[in-house]
Amino acid sequence: MPSSLDGLPQLAAFLDGAPMRWPDLGIDEPSLLELCKAEDLSALCFYRVSRSPSIDDWPASLRNALSVTARLQTAKELLRATETRAVLDALARAGVRAILIKGTPLAYTVYEAPALRARDDTDLFVAESDIPTARQVMASLGYAATVLCHDLFSQFEVQKVDRFGVCHAFDVHWRISTQPVFADVLTYQEMLARTVAVPALGPSAIAPHAADALLLSCIHPVMHHQNTERLLWTYDTHLLASRLTPAEFDEFVRCATRKKVAAVCAHALRLAQTLFRTAVPADVIRELSIATDEPSAGYLASQRRWHHELASSLRGMPRFADRVKLMRDVLLPSPDYMLGAYGLRGKPLAPWLLPALYVHRNVRGAWKILTGKK
Repeated sequence: MPSSLDGLPQLAAFLDGAPMRWPDLGIDEPSLLELCKAEDLSALCFYRVSRSPSIDDWPASLRNALSVTARLQTAKELLRATETRAVLDALARAGVRAILIKGTPLAYTVYEAPALRARDDTDLFVAESDIPTARQVMASLGYAATVLCHDLFSQFEVQKVDRFGVCHAFDVHWRISTQPVFADVLTYQEMLARTVAVPALGPSAIAPHAADALLLSCIHPVMHHQNTERLLWTYDTHLLASRLTPAEFDEFVRCATRKKVAAVCAHALRLAQTLFRTAVPADVIRELSIATDEPSAGYLASQRRWHHELASSLRGMPRFADRVKLMRDVLLPSPDYMLGAYGLRGKPLAPWLLPALYVHRNVRGAWKILTGKK
């Protein structure tokens, strides 16, 4: 799959901090703004422009457009940080040790400023036994559940809007993936055993070890997003890999090989090398490329769609009963989910409409699959 930065090595280098003049970038203003918006890179790009020794070379209209998004993102980050501290502290008081995963811990550990790492929500990883307590804590803080079907997604999602109109969203996971092939690549207990502190988000904030964070960054686009190559995610991988010590790279390779995701990790690191010239030891790529017969490698195929993911999930389940349950949950999710998805929760006569809602959902889903929209 071609990337948005193919043929634009100057832009990749600029986003990574190389000093560059505007005429040397090789892209016009509308294209750059469109790219930044699509890839959530506006704040990062503005940060680089504002620190450019030749800032006067950059069009004023471009700087102004980028600054609007960057300033808004910075303001939201201040509110998000305060809210994240409050949530983590409340969970800790209730005995839940939540691990920050994905974008939020990266924003505070590998980016030069937290607001440079755009994200829509905060992902937490907890023990499955702590899920009921976590639900209670989030509800006590004013968070409401969304329509996400936790039976299918091994997570629950909550949101609330603060007094400034900013929406705070938390995804609470008890497995890192809905796909059986990836679900136990990093378990909660394995990750918890070697977490690192994130002091900027309070005494309760912990994040994955560097090697675990890189592994999660490498497999995330493949296991959840049909191998979509987003620049922001590749930049995450680049920043993490650039900070790993030789010993940590050894740990990373051993884990990727043992958990049978070596080919996926090699693919992600090669992409980072192509776009951002990431310094990855040659023996790391070589060792990751030796692996064969990994079920996860099938997820690297291009043009994967929803039904491919479902088929892979079914193949990855060892028990027939689990396959039957998955198909039941896909075709007949819980009534609460259905009513929420159709905006009918709390309506007096809504339960009577459930048979029609199930028929409509499945017919619409089948049509999307047949027409290539899903």
